[in-house]
Amino acid sequence: NRTLAQMAAKPPPAVKTHEFWGTQPVPQEGAELKEEGPIESKVLADVRQDPYPLATPLEWCSPNIEDPAQLTEVYELLRDNYVEDDDSLFRFNYSKEFLAWAMTPPGYFRDWMVGVRRKADSKLLGFISGVPCNIKMGNISQRICEINFLCVHKVLRNKRLAPILIKEVTRRVNKQNIWQAVYTAGVELPKPFATCQYFHRSLNPQKLVEINFSKIGHQFERFSKPLDAMKRNYALPARQLPRLRPMTREDTEGVTKLLQAHWQTYRVAPAFDVEEAGHWLLPRERVVYSFVIADAVTQEITDFVSFYALSSTVIGNTKHSELNAAYGYYYAATKVPLTALITEALIIAKEKGFDVFNVLTLMQNQAFLKELKFGQGDGFLRFYFYNWNFSALKPEELGLVML
Repeated sequence: NRTLAQMAAKPPPAVKTHEFWGTQPVPQEGAELKEEGPIESKVLADVRQDPYPLATPLEWCSPNIEDPAQLTEVYELLRDNYVEDDDSLFRFNYSKEFLAWAMTPPGYFRDWMVGVRRKADSKLLGFISGVPCNIKMGNISQRICEINFLCVHKVLRNKRLAPILIKEVTRRVNKQNIWQAVYTAGVELPKPFATCQYFHRSLNPQKLVEINFSKIGHQFERFSKPLDAMKRNYALPARQLPRLRPMTREDTEGVTKLLQAHWQTYRVAPAFDVEEAGHWLLPRERVVYSFVIADAVTQEITDFVSFYALSSTVIGNTKHSELNAAYGYYYAATKVPLTALITEALIIAKEKGFDVFNVLTLMQNQAFLKELKFGQGDGFLRFYFYNWNFSALKPEELGLVML
């Protein structure tokens, strides 16, 4: 299967210098890990008070994600300039609703939405976002920053704007007395604490072949109609968990309790409180889908599964303009098998018009990949901490899903 942008990164050379990251408080290649914890210690008095300087034609801004016009600006910048796969067949197309959800969790700071405009016409040419999050890192839980959506307009590529955006958002985060961050990249930087591979479950085989996301497998070529055989192979059963239902606001406390217990099994995982769980998990059409099973007598939430929606623009295809992808999100299974929960999620995703269901090899995902006919992708997603030394994890020790 072909993969998208972050998924399609090829392994870098064995030795590589990093002009920017070599100067930052991140674990460096070859450095000995003495203990887990901060790499550098600072106090508020150490934080630069003024924004970093920009080239004269440019100026800083903080887009208001809750303003429809400014949200549209961020959406259009990402839609037209965000990451593509290596063959330029697909480009992520986060919806406006998704971006609003991703960037406005409880307690978010508008100041952490960092943009660069061209003074002449106020056009948005660069962007990076940070949001506060509570993360379990080993034996401690800490409030840190989650960085995402780093994007520079194509007209400014190779102008070294990305490092300035990273430094500026770091400065603004530090002003809130927060000194650590978590982020992901398809490429290898200094130095990931976890590396996960993408797997894909076909829901609409014909469309995936037509847009060159998938190819007809060799095992189907012996049939007179290979594509029909492929469709039969990926057909899903009828729903088998009749008590699985959409999550409601009344379920939030029970879901939070269930997930908090589940997350203790991982070395790195979220540490949501009830308010955060409500924001991140309550269903939003075409954004996030969450389902629960409650005990028939006590009404205690015993099982939970969720996925989110992230489409991609299909570039240069005359028949299809969009790839509708569902991505596995958080789950916890205590009364039904995890494979049964994920099967239901696949069925629901297909019913809702998704073409493919993507997961990483984190959490317990490797337990169901073969049985549920997920195909191995050719891309990887690497997880990083900023200003935090942390020993390397196996994928199954990671319980954190990044959007």
